[in-house]
Amino acid sequence: MKQTEKIPETFLGIGYTRDRAGLPLEAVRVPVPQPAADQVLIRVAASSLNPLEYKLADLNFMGRTPPVVLGLDLAGVVVAVGREVKGVAIGDAVAAMADLNGDGGWAATGGNGGEGGYALALQTLTVCKPPSVSFRDAAALPMAFLSAFAGLYRTVQAGDTVYIPGGGGGVGHLAVQMAARSLEAGLVISSGSTPQSISLARQSGAHHVFNYKRDDIAAEIAKLTGGRGVDLVFDATYSEQGFVETAKAVRRDGSWIVLGVGPGKTTRLVETRSPVDAILADRGVKRGDVNLLRYFSEPATFDGEARAFLQRGMALAMEWATQGLVVPHIGQTIDSTVEAINAGLQSMRAGRGPGGKVAVIVDRDLALSASSEPGSTDR
Repeated sequence: MKQTEKIPETFLGIGYTRDRAGLPLEAVRVPVPQPAADQVLIRVAASSLNPLEYKLADLNFMGRTPPVVLGLDLAGVVVAVGREVKGVAIGDAVAAMADLNGDGGWAATGGNGGEGGYALALQTLTVCKPPSVSFRDAAALPMAFLSAFAGLYRTVQAGDTVYIPGGGGGVGHLAVQMAARSLEAGLVISSGSTPQSISLARQSGAHHVFNYKRDDIAAEIAKLTGGRGVDLVFDATYSEQGFVETAKAVRRDGSWIVLGVGPGKTTRLVETRSPVDAILADRGVKRGDVNLLRYFSEPATFDGEARAFLQRGMALAMEWATQGLVVPHIGQTIDSTVEAINAGLQSMRAGRGPGGKVAVIVDRDLALSASSEPGSTDR
């Protein structure tokens, strides 16, 4: 292991301290981890909230032994590297996604500097941060961007008609941008339920955005496609009822891609019967499943091809953000306090979160060190 700056032995993290304790999270002092051969240790400047965090606290379905520190999206500075790490070096500003069966980097510092938070990431899931992308914006990308990337990249063809429900959500607004601006879909359709989510989906590049509480979306899609249906659905809504509706929107021999564990399994505790697979089979639709957790719960799936694909995704996250093609919308920025993070996760679980992403400033001094860089997106 290589390191230069003095690294503390412990830090005050934020996470769950009992198995399936759920929210609220607590502050807990934990050791600063040491990087393995293929890992980097990051002093965390910023992070963001993801539904996975409250789900891990609720169910601990990765089987971790508490305490478990959360905060799996990372942006910060590399302070130590394993002996096999190449491409990133100590002192580099980076964005990364922590191991999903490991600890994150939320620290109970109030965002005012101090001891800060530290987290490990695989070299594969770590990328240098361009000067024009702030720590805050970089930290809003990894998990949500990779989820959209795994669903759409190499699947969307130029000119395709794509339906992305929930285009104002954390994953959804990035997926809409990716389809419309980077992958050159011909027609991008989305949906939402509030003026804010509908507006964000439009701003992200959706050509048509419907209100799923008011509009007959299936009928509207039929009108737009001459009754044919869309070429591809990317559904990241975690809604059993929504899965059924979006499955009916795909053309014959099209593609239906779901984020997460999929129909019939969204509670994780009880599997229920779902008609989705029968609907897809009747239409000859190809089903795809995007689940980043699988790479960590089933290590055999995290092979060389998967690593190269996700590494490409991390690189494109920074590249497309720099080009203004796929840029995170920060609906709210909070400090890394136990109270603020619990409030943010509670709102997200209740479906009351702001559009786009909630950013978490873990170390304000470090996070704001990028503000003076030319073209920084920190606002």
